[in-house]
Amino acid sequence: MKKFLLFFLLIGFLSTSEAQISHGGEPLSIKLGASINKSISTLKMPAYDQVALDAEDALNDQHKDIPWRFGYNHLVNITPQNSGTWEDLGREAKLWRLRIESTGALSINLTFDKYFLPEGAKLFIYNEDKSQIIGALTSENNKITQNLGTTLLSGDAIILEYFEPGNVTFSGQLSISKVTHGYRKMLDSPNLEKGFGSSGSCNNNVVCPEGLPWQDQIRSVAVIVVNGNENCTGALINNTCEDETPYFLTADHCLGGDISTWVFRFNWESPDCSPSVDGPYNYTVSGATERASNGGSDFALLELSSIPPSNYNVY
Repeated sequence: MKKFLLFFLLIGFLSTSEAQISHGGEPLSIKLGASINKSISTLKMPAYDQVALDAEDALNDQHKDIPWRFGYNHLVNITPQNSGTWEDLGREAKLWRLRIESTGALSINLTFDKYFLPEGAKLFIYNEDKSQIIGALTSENNKITQNLGTTLLSGDAIILEYFEPGNVTFSGQLSISKVTHGYRKMLDSPNLEKGFGSSGSCNNNVVCPEGLPWQDQIRSVAVIVVNGNENCTGALINNTCEDETPYFLTADHCLGGDISTWVFRFNWESPDCSPSVDGPYNYTVSGATERASNGGSDFALLELSSIPPSNYNVY
């Protein structure tokens, strides 16, 4: 009987479909400066019952067989056709911008139920001080599923900026179905409410000396944004063909929501052993497909929508 052996593998090639892998550059508004309208319309998310969520979390956090919830999903229908501001840049080029605010949020992330851009178009998403910028997202981020999940940006307001040149073959299609209000700390905090300081005696901070023998394996691990507002973890694994298929092993109890919009964040590691702080936010891949799972042994085998780029330095 053949044994099915799974090996960790250094992955170093780009794929043709790069889900939420940024393609560089800067928002056009930075380049144009005073030559464009500085006024951006704001869409404010409504209030919700935080007391009820806290009570649920107090119970759910005692269970290790469910994902950890960090945010509240506002269900929305936001498109460039019903929200935001368009600006004519001449020669049929145009710029759409929208500010989304969720008062008191520690972080905001988005789920697009429609993402399909023409060649030459660029989407940027950033927080107000532009300390964290996702983008450019382009036609290279298009997927067969035509959806996209984004990683978390810190703060209670974000700005979307979409540039479309005049020579496109079709108009870009963007539709946001979820705005996630992060009410528990996942970004830029030395005192994360789950993780730092709350581990058992068998758990070690990987950046501390105890992690030295495992430096390769550490680079295989990603934290997952599940269903927009929950977290799990898992690791890249190789197959016996060693063909660099981006298989990802996680738990069956993490499965939920649309896996094609999950966000896999690599290199989420404190730069120092003490004090522990958050690592980089922008080493992400959006989307995966389930290949196998079993509740009895609590495993789920996924295939990422994209091979992580070589600069992610994953294993």
